[in-house]
Amino acid sequence: MSSATPSEPSRRSRTHTAIAVYMVLVHGLAASSLWLPWPPFALPVVIGLHVSIMLGTTVGLHRLLSHRAFRCPRWVEYGLVTLAMLSGQGSPLLWASIHRIHHVHTDLPEDIHSPLRGLWYSHLGWILDEDSTDSEAWRKYCRDLAEDRYYLWLLRYRMVPQAVTVVLLGLTLGWSALPACFFLPLVLWMHSTYCVNSVCHVRFLGFRTPDTRDFSRNVWWVSVFALGEGWHNNHHAFPGSAPHGQAWWQLDPRWAFIRLLRVCGLAWDGKLPGQRAPEPQPETRAT
Repeated sequence: MSSATPSEPSRRSRTHTAIAVYMVLVHGLAASSLWLPWPPFALPVVIGLHVSIMLGTTVGLHRLLSHRAFRCPRWVEYGLVTLAMLSGQGSPLLWASIHRIHHVHTDLPEDIHSPLRGLWYSHLGWILDEDSTDSEAWRKYCRDLAEDRYYLWLLRYRMVPQAVTVVLLGLTLGWSALPACFFLPLVLWMHSTYCVNSVCHVRFLGFRTPDTRDFSRNVWWVSVFALGEGWHNNHHAFPGSAPHGQAWWQLDPRWAFIRLLRVCGLAWDGKLPGQRAPEPQPETRAT
């Protein structure tokens, strides 16, 4: 993909054909699960896979790679990132660079997925837009990750974890089970995650507690599906904090998972809201 030109929000978007075809195929297969018979084991698989991919994304790609909100052994980091890659989304380097750009330019013209360009564009349109992102941005925004061999490998082979999972599930559960047991939770993950970019930056939705310079909102129902990511205004106030929920009733399952890792000795140095870290800068490692 060529460099983005975010300073021109009114430009015509060029649809990325391969991604558009992939999205139509995935959503079509997920929709087919609504009339195809469900295997008796489908519901726990749907919930388990959705939660697994969401934890890989929110804990591995977001809290760990993008913000370094806590530390863990390298094998735990790779495990979480690999779970996230079951979604078939952009490579970890591209994901982290886009998110760091988002924090540097939140709800400004340079923000790749701000609702300033429309709710649809911030939700899904930017992913379909061939010119929305710079595929080399990670060289500037992810210098702390740029030498990692696994992440460099995933730049080229990011679809391998998903393809392997589809084949293994097809062989073990049966190919007819894939619409319900893989593609439905995949689509649920997609829109739960995309709502953080779109819904959680719409000024008339949710509520704000910290007074941040952007339009970020806390939206409780997004947190239900996105395991705590919906407390988005809290996150923008304290981007380096491992937990997002700040009140007792703001449930944050992702933070509970990090605390479980800490109990098991697999995570440490978790930052809290009171330990405000600087937002990630282009030339420095995110904190």
